[in-house]
Formats: sequence, C-alpha cells, structure tokens
Amino acid sequence: MTSLRLILAIVILLLAAFIVVMNWGYVIASIRNRIRGIDRRYSTVPLVSILLVMLASLIHPQPDQEKRWMLIVPLVDIGNWSLLGSLLWLPVALIRDARKK
Repeated sequence: MTSLRLILAIVILLLAAFIVVMNWGYVIASIRNRIRGIDRRYSTVPLVSILLVMLASLIHPQPDQEKRWMLIVPLVDIGNWSLLGSLLWLPVALIRDARKK
C-alpha cells in the first residue's frame, strides 16, 4: 500500500510539473506572438499546480517535514505568480476606475 501511495503521489506531482512547463510554454508563445505582431494570446492556468501538489503531498507516505521539496513546483509556476500579481493589482485598478467615473 505504501508503494502504491508513493507511485500515485509521484504521478500527480509529475502532472503538476507538466502544467508548470506548459504555463511557461504559453508565456513564451504569447511573447513571441506579440513580437511578430500576431494578436493571438495564450493564457496560463494558475491554481491547478498548487492543488495537485497539495494532493500529492497528502498522498505521499513520508512525514510532512520530508515533503517540503514538493513546494518548489508551484513556486516556479508563472501562472501562480501572474495570479498573485493580478490580485495585488486589483485594488489599484478599482481605484483608477472609480476616479474616472
């Protein structure tokens, strides 16, 4: 049972890492399209990698202190950083919009 939990946690963690790689690929493709003058933009998927890492951490059979390395995956995800940036920018945008009216 422990080895099954370990394999399942590794598969879920690899899925989260795949989402991180795809998010970075979307950002690079969007930048390349903007440079070329193409109006197509690709969007990232923010919260999925965090949720998958939390699920993998819950399933993983090791103690909690030894699972901290899993948190690297959502930290390098640009989708999570863009979500955090937009949440921090939201009050500024709302104040600017209120001043225009």
